Amino acid sequence: MIKRLILLALAVLAVAMAVPSTRARIQEEAVTPVMDAVGTRLVPRRLTAMADQLDVRLSRGEGIPTVFEGWLRRDYSGPELDPWEHPWFIEVGRREYTVGSMGPDGELGTGDDIVERRPLPR
Repeated sequence: MIKRLILLALAVLAVAMAVPSTRARIQEEAVTPVMDAVGTRLVPRRLTAMADQLDVRLSRGEGIPTVFEGWLRRDYSGPELDPWEHPWFIEVGRREYTVGSMGPDGELGTGDDIVERRPLPR
């Protein structure tokens, strides 16, 4: 009996996913909030790892990479894009640098940005 209910539920879900308007609604209402929550939990750890790797580079006197995207592809041990498929960013100031993710909305400078700030060596 339970197997039949599970099969019925899977069949209903398959039919619902086959209808484009229903698929979009399921993704928007159920999947997207879960993925945003998961991404929001993952990003701080990834940014810490990224900043740690940059700190090692700085301690060797190599400086901040001039082509950040190239460094991400070549030397960063994590993914090249954040969980929302947006590129990571770096901002370098006079005394500190910031690595970050633009968050779910993909726009820099909004409230959902997630960043890690580190001082530059003197």
